[in-house]
Amino acid sequence: SDLIYKYGELKMRIKNALLCGGIVLMVALCFGETDSIKASAVVEANGTDDSNAIQQELDSLGSVTLKKGETYRLEKSIVLRSNMTINAEGATIICERPIAYNIPDETDYNSLSNVTIIGGTWKSEGSGYTGSSFKFTHANDITLKNMKVRSANLLGHSFEFVACKDVFMENCDIAGLGKAESMTEEAVQLDVATSGTAPYLKSVPFITSLTKSLWNKAGCKNVTIKKCKIVGCRGVVANYTKDKDAINAIHENITLIGNNITGLNGEGVVLFNTKSAVVKNNKIRSLRKGIGDAYTVGLHITTFSKDKALKKAEFKISGNTVYGGRQAVMVYSHSGVKFGKAVIEKNKLFCKAGKDVAIHAKEQSINKIVIKSNTIKTYKDK
Repeated sequence: SDLIYKYGELKMRIKNALLCGGIVLMVALCFGETDSIKASAVVEANGTDDSNAIQQELDSLGSVTLKKGETYRLEKSIVLRSNMTINAEGATIICERPIAYNIPDETDYNSLSNVTIIGGTWKSEGSGYTGSSFKFTHANDITLKNMKVRSANLLGHSFEFVACKDVFMENCDIAGLGKAESMTEEAVQLDVATSGTAPYLKSVPFITSLTKSLWNKAGCKNVTIKKCKIVGCRGVVANYTKDKDAINAIHENITLIGNNITGLNGEGVVLFNTKSAVVKNNKIRSLRKGIGDAYTVGLHITTFSKDKALKKAEFKISGNTVYGGRQAVMVYSHSGVKFGKAVIEKNKLFCKAGKDVAIHAKEQSINKIVIKSNTIKTYKDK
C-alpha cells in the first residue's frame, strides 16, 4: 500500500507539473514569448506540514504554485536558491519560524539571484516569530509583490535584507504582531553585512567557514518599495552599525513611492548612512508620544559614516504626508561629511514641536538645500 501511495503521489506531481508547464508554454507561444519559460508545480496543502513538498518542487523545477483558498503549514523554513519563484496568490501560509532564507556562499551580491514571491497571506497563529521571517543575504534581483505578512513579532523583522541589491517590493501589506516597547526594531530592515548585524552567519545551517568573508561590510543598493503598507516599532530602516570600521559602510539608491509607513514606537522611516534616496508620495508617521528625541521624527535621514561618496548623495523628498514629533523631516550628518543635495518640496508636514522646526535641513549637513512649497501644520498627541 505504501508503494501504491508513493506511485500515486508521483503521478500527481508529474500531472501538475505537466499541466502548469503546458499552460505556460501555450501562453508563451500565443504571445510569441518563448524565452525563459519556467514550469510551475502546483502543491496541494496536506493540513499538517507542507514544507517538504514545497521545497522539493522548488529544488526540482525552480517554481511552485500554492492553490488559491488553501491553507499551508510550514514546520521547516524554505531554503531559497537562485531562479526560484513562489506564486501564492490567494493562499494562506502559516509558519512559526523563519519562513524563507538563502544560505550565502559568496559576496558581491552573488549568493542569490532572480527570486520572486507573489501573493499569499503569510502568518503566525501566535504572537509571531521574534527573528526575521524573510531573510535575504548577499543577494540580487529580488521581487516581492502582493504579499500580506503577519508572521513576525514586533521585536523581529518581517523582511531583512543584508547586503542586497536590485530589490523590488510592491503592493505588500506588512505588520508586526504582539506588543513591544522597542524603538529600534523595524518591519523592513536593510542591513550591512557585519558581525553585529548578521550574527546568524556564524551558526549552522550557514557555512561557518565563510563567516568572516561574508561579513564584508557591504550595504544595500537599488532598493525600491512601492505602494506598500508597513507597520512596525519602526517602519522601514536602512540600518548602520558601530562595529569597528563598519560604521562607514553605506547604502545606495533607496526609493520609497506611494507607501503608507508607520513607526509605532520610533520613526516611520530612517535612512542611515545612505547615498541618495527618493521619497515620494508616501504617508509616513511616527506614533511615538512627545517631542523629546529623534525617535519621534517622521522621516529621519542621517549619517555616521565618513565615506566621501556621501558628498554626492542626493535626497528628493516630495509629495509626502509626514507626521513627526521633534521634526517631521530631518536630514543631518553626525560625521562631518556633508550630503550633496536635499530637495524637500510639496510635502504636507505635521510637527508636534511647531511649524518652525518641522524641517531640519541645514548647511552644516548638506551642501545644497532646496525647501519650497511645503504645507506645515502642528498637531497634538491623542
